[in-house]
Amino acid sequence: MGALPGPEEIELAPWAARHTFPSPGDVDREFARIADAHPRCRLERLGVSRGGRPVTTLTVPGGPRHVVVVGGPHPNEPAGHLTVLVLARLLTRTSAWTGDIGCTWHLVSCIDPDGAALNPWTGMPLDLGAYHRHFYRPPLAAQPEWTFPAPGFSRPLPETTILHELLTAVRPEVYVDLHNADFGGAFFVVNRPHPTLSGALRDAAARHRIPLGREGIDTLGWAKDGPGVHVMPPVGELVVTRPGADGPSHGASSLHHLPPGAIGVMPEVPLWPARALTAPSSGPCATGHPELMRQTAALLHERCRLLQEFLDRVLPHLPGDAEVFTDAAADTLRSAASCAALWHTMAAGPVTRDQYAAAADGAACFPLRAAGMLLRATASLPASSRPGVERTVPAEVFEDWIKDLQATAPAPYPLHAVVGLQTAAALTAAAVGP
Repeated sequence: MGALPGPEEIELAPWAARHTFPSPGDVDREFARIADAHPRCRLERLGVSRGGRPVTTLTVPGGPRHVVVVGGPHPNEPAGHLTVLVLARLLTRTSAWTGDIGCTWHLVSCIDPDGAALNPWTGMPLDLGAYHRHFYRPPLAAQPEWTFPAPGFSRPLPETTILHELLTAVRPEVYVDLHNADFGGAFFVVNRPHPTLSGALRDAAARHRIPLGREGIDTLGWAKDGPGVHVMPPVGELVVTRPGADGPSHGASSLHHLPPGAIGVMPEVPLWPARALTAPSSGPCATGHPELMRQTAALLHERCRLLQEFLDRVLPHLPGDAEVFTDAAADTLRSAASCAALWHTMAAGPVTRDQYAAAADGAACFPLRAAGMLLRATASLPASSRPGVERTVPAEVFEDWIKDLQATAPAPYPLHAVVGLQTAAALTAAAVGP
């Protein structure tokens, strides 16, 4: 494998100066300029989203081995938008990662441009208050990443179908789905163990000075291919059926639908380092991490209860166009309640510090996400249509909770570290191959 690019080779202008991220439209416009400047590249509209926005790919030829990189799998995870631009600039400047290793690259700007348009915080300097106040993440059944066909689930979204058709047509040997997390260390999700890839990914994290995260909120209990590398479970172990629902609430992931023998990687790179957390007490009456896990589960349960009661009261008074936020907030609260139940069960046995840290991040962030979306849902509600106190409930708790979070949160990672690690993960996976 060739030498990975250093920080000086990662072109982040103009976003690094403002610590912001490009929109899918920004990515598409830059892709168009690159394609015009490099006629061997091909810019293609793969299809359109439910809201009529384009889903595009830039193909950089280089050989018979195909690599697909998705820049925006979730709309609240914009780091990949910048990473696919960095990759496009790098791949068209040198043959080290195309012709020299025989790879043709297919860079997808964003798979959920409608959701990305509802996250205006990505164009602001990175700040916890703005991030949560302007936050949007759709319900599981409305996420292209989680609506691939699965047993009992056959409702893929148009954007899911677009990505699925690209994977079917290209049949990549390597697939990289660029995710970012909120806090902590970097971790990776792979579709199967790999004899050399997992170690190379850990080396890339060390090189960019982002510590490995041993646990993620979504990966507690998953098998590992060494520290910081989690193996995606079979879809049957992941699909959730809500009580009273007609079938599963979501489908499979893109990692479940790769060609036989392909390697798939999801780099989960955090925007902020790990927070300062309460440590177990010492001495003869020490509570340890299990007790802290129980406290964390109880905290999350109580915050979810407060927001759910607010949502139930205000929902009949909201206009129909608010449902994009209320549906997403309700799904966030359901997911958070499931996490709280899991953490309470885990607290009956040994709990590691990393598991507790992942839970503590979830207990802090899930309610803030839901509260932010509820504030957006009620922003245009006329005063005459609601009891006077109702709108103040999420506003008041949002301010209290965001102050608590900010009190334990460090400054964000520099963009060259976040994007550099995602870039290194993609290049490493392409060079190592299946």
